[in-house]
Amino acid sequence: MPAYSKDDQTGPANKPAVEQENGEKQNGENENGNKQSSKFLIAGKYFLLVVLVLPLGGAAYFLVDKFYEDIYGVTLGRPSDNTVTYVIDEIIANPAGTNASRFMVVEIGLVLSSRREADLVDENLMQIKDRINEVLSTKTVNELIHTEGRNELRVELAEEINQAIGVRSVRNLYFIKYVIQ
Repeated sequence: MPAYSKDDQTGPANKPAVEQENGEKQNGENENGNKQSSKFLIAGKYFLLVVLVLPLGGAAYFLVDKFYEDIYGVTLGRPSDNTVTYVIDEIIANPAGTNASRFMVVEIGLVLSSRREADLVDENLMQIKDRINEVLSTKTVNELIHTEGRNELRVELAEEINQAIGVRSVRNLYFIKYVIQ
């Protein structure tokens, strides 16, 4: 192997690319010095996306839609048919932005999955009431008056109760008493 000096421009690393007959260089570069990209590769990516990914996503959506109850039962446990109702007595809260000039009284009825979850609610009742009071205190009167706000509140309170007892057991939440004054 011949030795090359630093100043020698004819070494293997510094050899100019040899042009072929059609004007392309051998090392895969075009006239501007950019790497050539095949239009086929770009079209192939879109083809794979359309042919493979979209049908798989559609099939997954169809399967989940068709077998939702079974999937729910496997992942979160089958809800029993023996539901239990539980009533949380009146909770009084001051809505946000009222400077304690207005108050709200709420009594809540829960439909729970089993008696075991009702016992968990009993054990954590103080924490549940505190969480409910915190949620009610963050809502404004306008949010509490409208039906949409009440439905959002229902979902939010069910989530808070589930977090407090550590089990997803609230199947439904009803406002037995809902007074804003």
